[in-house]
Amino acid sequence: MKNKISSRKLNRFTTLPILLDLLRRKKLVLLNPESWEDRNDAKIILEYKKRKKIQNLFAGCFGIGDETIHHWKTYANGISGCCIEFKEKSLLEPLKSKKNFRWGDVEYMKLETAENTKIPTDRIPFTKRWPYQCENEFRIIWEGKTDRATIDIPIHFNSINKITISQGIPAEVYKSIKELLKDEIGNPEHKINRSTLFENRRWIKAFNK
Repeated sequence: MKNKISSRKLNRFTTLPILLDLLRRKKLVLLNPESWEDRNDAKIILEYKKRKKIQNLFAGCFGIGDETIHHWKTYANGISGCCIEFKEKSLLEPLKSKKNFRWGDVEYMKLETAENTKIPTDRIPFTKRWPYQCENEFRIIWEGKTDRATIDIPIHFNSINKITISQGIPAEVYKSIKELLKDEIGNPEHKINRSTLFENRRWIKAFNK
């Protein structure tokens, strides 16, 4: 599969410790899929590694398009949750010259289709069960031989459109976190905000005419 790059936005749902690490080191961490909660996903990755005779595989997952309640509840739940919105082109361009990286959209497949279709081996890391289609996922993977526990992707702050903090965080705590993040990324006020997904004043006002 060829690595394609578009001008979409990619949302990385994560937690504040991971965000702070990214901003401090200017690197995004790819993790071992063996630790994923979705065992369907984790086990077919193991099958892929076996077929390709790959020692290690690390992955980073993103949502394409707008944030959803599913994304927040599954990947960024609680008061420490956050979302980093990347520019796809700016995020991926630096990887074109690096070895071992692949990326692409995830294809969602019904069980009956998987049972009756010979899925190309190279597509296995980008294939997921149909019930997860609401995730609209994009993946970056690194595959090869290494003794490292994780793999890093270099990040430039220009590749970040915005950072959204969980609406569950108390207002005063959010103010402190926002100031801390502003210091880390050079004080771009417009890039940091608090989610309004669970309580949006504009939405409520629209029904109070």
